[in-house]
Amino acid sequence: MRRLSADFIFTGKNILRKGIIEVDKNGTIISVTDTKGKLDEQQSLEFYNGILVPGFINTHCHLELSHMKGMIKNDTGRGLPGFIDEIISKRNFPENLQEKINKADKEMQMKGIVAAGDISNTDDSFIVKKKSKIYYQTFVESFTVSNEKAEENFKQAEDNYRKLKNMHLPASIVPHAAYSVPDKLYRMISDFESGKKRIISVHNQETSDEDLLIQSKKGALANVLADKGFFLDDFSYPGSTALEVNLHYLNKNDNILLIHNTFSKEKDIKTAENFSENIFWVFCPLSNLYIEKKLPNIPLFFKKSVKTCIGTDSYASNTELSVLSELKAITENFPEISFEKLIESATLNGAKALQIDRRYGSIEKGKTPGINLITSFDSIKMTLKPESKIKVLV
Repeated sequence: MRRLSADFIFTGKNILRKGIIEVDKNGTIISVTDTKGKLDEQQSLEFYNGILVPGFINTHCHLELSHMKGMIKNDTGRGLPGFIDEIISKRNFPENLQEKINKADKEMQMKGIVAAGDISNTDDSFIVKKKSKIYYQTFVESFTVSNEKAEENFKQAEDNYRKLKNMHLPASIVPHAAYSVPDKLYRMISDFESGKKRIISVHNQETSDEDLLIQSKKGALANVLADKGFFLDDFSYPGSTALEVNLHYLNKNDNILLIHNTFSKEKDIKTAENFSENIFWVFCPLSNLYIEKKLPNIPLFFKKSVKTCIGTDSYASNTELSVLSELKAITENFPEISFEKLIESATLNGAKALQIDRRYGSIEKGKTPGINLITSFDSIKMTLKPESKIKVLV
């Protein structure tokens, strides 16, 4: 058994000053003690300068793109349409892909990530996931260029889904985005195992051209898709925004993870929250800055008290896979958002989104959430610093 303490502990619900966490050799929390800041010297007590927090939940990443670090430049000014154009042409998988995926997985572990919602279009990451200490919820992503290709594409997604199930790895089949899933395919995804409470992930309103495409099938994104062979006549886009199209097809009883939301507005938040109580808004700020050079109006989402989560996206649009770095980016740009709310987004909310909060997300008796130490923490303002770092303790 280990006994851990620090200047502060954020349990997932509140902040304790010099509290004590007892944890067994398997990482299970035995007890959490609030000392009210009165900590005497005790034998076998590990004391740390900084703040202890639960292990991070990375609710959006693309492990299979781990070979693409630095391959897509972020200085073209073309935003998401240009990014899509390049990623389709440069996505070829190298011989050392498994090595790259394994390295990315290990990096996430070192950065205090204990669970992840990971996008897969292929089975390339499955072996690494099976061996990893990270809990992976795999989103088997589906998209295609036309209704004619829908059955073929869905069959491929279903094959990968079955592989994951045979490996005893949690998975669900999900749409890529409103603009890239033709009507027939979206209906197939929506109907697949619809009797179960699923976890669905979909890219949402990542570029301003996304809503423009939905409304008129015009703009830079429409041009890129048409150039790549998308038969846009097969996309009816039932709605005036990408969000409305997604909600038209999705089931309100599922956990719905809306990814990016860079151009989502207040009325979009209201629309989604009125649709379902199971909406989770996932932010990947460093990826947004890399691709669109713009951040979502993140303070608005916190003001509305909706469920917010954090993701790193992939090496195709990021230079590292660190939830802490994402939180520091938010803090730098939106210092009005409290540390507690940010950590809640990166831990408990993510665990709830992936339906694993019985085990992860908060430091509570009986859970095995992992414990991270954040050093160089501003204990006066109770916030992160640019130099804040992470150390995995449990």
